[in-house]
Amino acid sequence: MKKLLLCSALSFVFVAPSFADDTAIKVSQEQAVQAVAQEQAEDLAKDGAKDIVETAKDDMKDEATAVVDSVPAQVTEEVVVVKESDQMAAEVEPAAAEARDTQAHTAWGYSGANAAPYWGTLDTAYEVCQQGSQQSPINIAKFLQEDLPNLSFQYKPSPLEVENNGHTIQVNYAPASGFSTGDKSYNLSYIDFHTPSEHYLDGAPYPMEAHLVHKALDGSIAHIAVMMKVGEHNPLVEGIWLNAPIETGATKTPSGVEISAADLLPVSKAYYKYEGSLTTPPCTEGVQWYVMKDPIEISEQQLKAFQALFPVNARPVQALNDRVVTGD
Repeated sequence: MKKLLLCSALSFVFVAPSFADDTAIKVSQEQAVQAVAQEQAEDLAKDGAKDIVETAKDDMKDEATAVVDSVPAQVTEEVVVVKESDQMAAEVEPAAAEARDTQAHTAWGYSGANAAPYWGTLDTAYEVCQQGSQQSPINIAKFLQEDLPNLSFQYKPSPLEVENNGHTIQVNYAPASGFSTGDKSYNLSYIDFHTPSEHYLDGAPYPMEAHLVHKALDGSIAHIAVMMKVGEHNPLVEGIWLNAPIETGATKTPSGVEISAADLLPVSKAYYKYEGSLTTPPCTEGVQWYVMKDPIEISEQQLKAFQALFPVNARPVQALNDRVVTGD
């Protein structure tokens, strides 16, 4: 049904183990073989590493058997099993680690039992969504006026790569673009979209909000938030929407199509600044937010086209607590 809706809407648009450290386990010869293999297999038995586990079991059985066979005949009741070779660690551990890192967490969403108010209870990895004190988004109703440093944007054209990640439309951006403020520089990683806007200005949302997600070399994260109101047709949004995949998990990279993130910025570069978090699980805090004061425009047809696929994908505003918002 979503596919039909988005296709219909778009028709109006022209347009990221090892063994225990030298711990000796005394067991019988037969038990040693099985224990070593089983212990290591369990450490490696992750969803994405099943093939590696089977290979590791066979290798570790052979190694443990060799250790047992090397014990003098008179020592028949106990053996000492040593840790695995460096070669085995080099071959098995990287793949197992990758499987652990890519293991999916509990599904989350914007409605029903997986909606934003419950994110903190869905998975231990999401606990900060409920327990954090610097969560985003927020309602910006008042701010401390300061002479903030200018944001210097260095956005270059990027080949268009559009992904449907199941929660939003995401544009993955090529390296070597970003912005700087003061003595800090950030690289643009991707752009995504939310309806209605996640941040509120003076107690009210905009129809949409774009997030330009950046990361610095030290790992710190900064988001540029741009509000989007209904008005004139937006050529940049046109190109993204026309190439947006309908299927969750799909990515499109149309040949010869480029976009520039600079086209998503308002003419005025005045902004609000505050420290917050990611607005999706795991809701990591320590994110620096720069919320542009002026909105950009999209057409009503473009708004409806997005909403046909994602009717609502915005987290509710969070408590400001003791934070101070500053602005030009």
